[in-house]
Amino acid sequence: MDFIPKAQWQWVFDHQQGKLSVVGLERAIPIVYESNMLRLRESQTLSFTVEDVTRYIELFESESLSHFEEFLRCKIILHLLAIDIFHKPIMPKSWLFQASEESKEQFDNGELAMLITTGELESAKYMVLDQQDNFCLCMLFDESHLFPNGKTFKQFQIIKVTVDKLTPCLQPQAQEWISFQNAG
Repeated sequence: MDFIPKAQWQWVFDHQQGKLSVVGLERAIPIVYESNMLRLRESQTLSFTVEDVTRYIELFESESLSHFEEFLRCKIILHLLAIDIFHKPIMPKSWLFQASEESKEQFDNGELAMLITTGELESAKYMVLDQQDNFCLCMLFDESHLFPNGKTFKQFQIIKVTVDKLTPCLQPQAQEWISFQNAG
């Protein structure tokens, strides 16, 4: 499968199913964000812009993602682009997580960190996408994350939390990362 964007790559939003996907590859790649979190009102198809392709290629070739297999790298990047282009701003949901005993004040974009839910103490790895002041926007990196209220996050869903909820992962990560938040 070729993971470099082509002219036929398109964002397709199916309003009836409430699903956003990327088509034009050998197979469509669904985007996990729920329709109520997206700035799309009608079924529509949007071609990848020059800016989309440029950002995609920059990330695909970046050192920070080079250790991921190509298909996972492609899915990460498409979700990052979808956040930047379509996702509505979100409010912090720090109360869902317990405070970290190993927290630090500053996280680098692209750094992996753990979030542990309150109550059930379920943990999962999240990728820090952007830190502004005391808040971090994070994307679920693990396959899923179960919350005490029965809700389950799917891989690539995002959440905003206060920095004191994040526990740094022990694995060193390449820190070259391009933040796409507020990039427009």
